[in-house]
Amino acid sequence: MFQTKKKIIVASGSPRRQQFFSNLGISFEVLNVQKNELYQGQKKNIPARGILGAYDKEERPSLEESPEKYAKRLAMKKGLEALNYLGILQKGAADFFSVFENIVTQQELSFSFEKFSLSSFLQSSEKSIIVTADTIVCLDKEILGKPKSEQEALLMLQKLRGKTHAVITAVSFVDCAENACYVFSDKTEVTFMPWADDILQSYVKTGESLDKAGAYGISGLGSFLASSVQGNLDTVIGLPVAKCVEFLLWNKAIAVL
Repeated sequence: MFQTKKKIIVASGSPRRQQFFSNLGISFEVLNVQKNELYQGQKKNIPARGILGAYDKEERPSLEESPEKYAKRLAMKKGLEALNYLGILQKGAADFFSVFENIVTQQELSFSFEKFSLSSFLQSSEKSIIVTADTIVCLDKEILGKPKSEQEALLMLQKLRGKTHAVITAVSFVDCAENACYVFSDKTEVTFMPWADDILQSYVKTGESLDKAGAYGISGLGSFLASSVQGNLDTVIGLPVAKCVEFLLWNKAIAVL
């Protein structure tokens, strides 16, 4: 369906995100940070965890940081970590994010994205695109990350039941040849059924909650939790596919066969 024009590196251990690219016939490699190796996306040995590295920890937004900007920052930090592991980043994270406020919003696609230059930090002639993403769950102004225990998972689900919350996925594309980074976010509203505690507890005991933002996976056993989804389901699963494809076509990273 699509022909890959640039090398695409999916810096994520999420099998769901990798499957999106595989389903479209897009060739890609997976970056394994823990072993500092690249694997073909269609083969085995895909890492169990994603490009988190030093950022694989609880990190909270700043006081004036919106959920969208917070998700974008985490996605870009994952891209930074990928560049560090590839050995092509010239300066550290502090310098990299000092230019974050100077991002200019672009309106060149059907959606808004942000672009900033990496020319002071990255010198590479390789025609490759590094893709990273981060998904957060937001109830009102509270961001729910991945629970650390079954008890915390149950508390999160109890907060979400019978209510509507936002799921935001931010995607970062580092174009090494252009020495540029592009980032956007997409938001979907999800409403939960008012499930009883015993049902929520039974779901938590499956173990699926512990690796999911907001303590549930809508593409897995947790699909029954939601009564309605307003927006892109792929965003809830972990990657807004239509926007990613549109960007990669615009960037000439892929072409239609």
